[in-house]
Amino acid sequence: MLLLGGCSGKNITNPLAGLGQLRLDRSLPIVKDLKTVNSMTEIAIEWKPEIRRGIAGYRIFRSENGGKFRLIKILPDRYSAHFTDTNIRPNSTYVYKVSLFTTDGRVSLTNTTRPVSTKGQVQPPVLVDVISDLPNRIKLLWRVHPNPIVKAYIIERREVGKKQWRKVAILRNRLTVEYIDTGVVPGRDYEYRVRAKTYDGIVSPASQPKIGHAKPLPKPIVRINATDNMPKQIQITWIDPNKEERVIDHYNIYSSAFKDGLYTKLASTKDTKYIDRINKDGVVRFYQVTAVDQDNLESPKGVVVAKGKTMGNGAGPTINSAVIRNNAIVLTWLPPKEPVASYTIVKKYWDGWRLRKLKIVDFKSDHVPVRFIDRKIKPNTKYTYYVFGVNDLGIPTEPSQAVSVEVKELP
Repeated sequence: MLLLGGCSGKNITNPLAGLGQLRLDRSLPIVKDLKTVNSMTEIAIEWKPEIRRGIAGYRIFRSENGGKFRLIKILPDRYSAHFTDTNIRPNSTYVYKVSLFTTDGRVSLTNTTRPVSTKGQVQPPVLVDVISDLPNRIKLLWRVHPNPIVKAYIIERREVGKKQWRKVAILRNRLTVEYIDTGVVPGRDYEYRVRAKTYDGIVSPASQPKIGHAKPLPKPIVRINATDNMPKQIQITWIDPNKEERVIDHYNIYSSAFKDGLYTKLASTKDTKYIDRINKDGVVRFYQVTAVDQDNLESPKGVVVAKGKTMGNGAGPTINSAVIRNNAIVLTWLPPKEPVASYTIVKKYWDGWRLRKLKIVDFKSDHVPVRFIDRKIKPNTKYTYYVFGVNDLGIPTEPSQAVSVEVKELP
């Protein structure tokens, strides 16, 4: 190899200087005993160092796949005897030339290595199986990679129909051949593939992808009924569409005072009905029901909402007359639409500085309009009345409108 350019013969203070500062001296010794060791991404070169005085170091050239030689490294130490080239590619052939140079700017002829090829890229793992229908998880199994330079596996995933793959895990052991993915949505299909990674950071091509999915959620409960005719309680019933497909362990009932409000868990039951004991009349509730299987997978909430109500608080009587007659107050009213077993009359009046409130209960009458005569009255007193009906279950109606009668004088 001919190196052009002259040099004054002075010592080279910068051993990384360009070719133009060195001149060829054929009398200098040639670097001997060149040897190479190759791997997938590295080639190491060794030689016998020339340590006589005046030797400054070594220059290393490289040719890739039959191309031109290029200077890739200068080692400014005559005791150097090793260089590892890490800037190479798998499945490629390289040839190296090594020469020495002196402190006064001379360079020797090069010695050339035999062609050396890097090893082929590591083969992808064999993905054996993707196990589906597990609760909230998908399991992957692959074979142990036969190449001992593999130190890890990279798990990649994408939803079926999507383009982009995402790295979900790195398993740092060649003998680990199982991965359980818990970051999945039940019933959704995913593609998986596995790559091998070597100790020197090389990543293999991906395995053939396989598709899997986690166990789907139970079907939602879509037929729910809630009663509106039971005293102080509401019965909820439903039909389960999952009976023929999977074993349902229990049902969760959720309730709210408002249809679009916050639903809280009311109870769990193994039956397909439930009684919500409220102990109040005329209370409205809204209900949702879910099915929970043996793997604790719960069907979606909020698909169907049922409205229920406890009995009572229907429209009350209508007072149509309140007059003073024969030293008594005669009160008449029309019965409510719903049948009642009795009436309760509420009477309020001021007795000096005290407000008195009296209840006349269990008043019964078959006449229409209903008439009540209050003979316990005093002059110069104002009396206020209202009435509500009570059915045979003891549930009261809404009260009637209040009426007032003022007694001024009595004979």
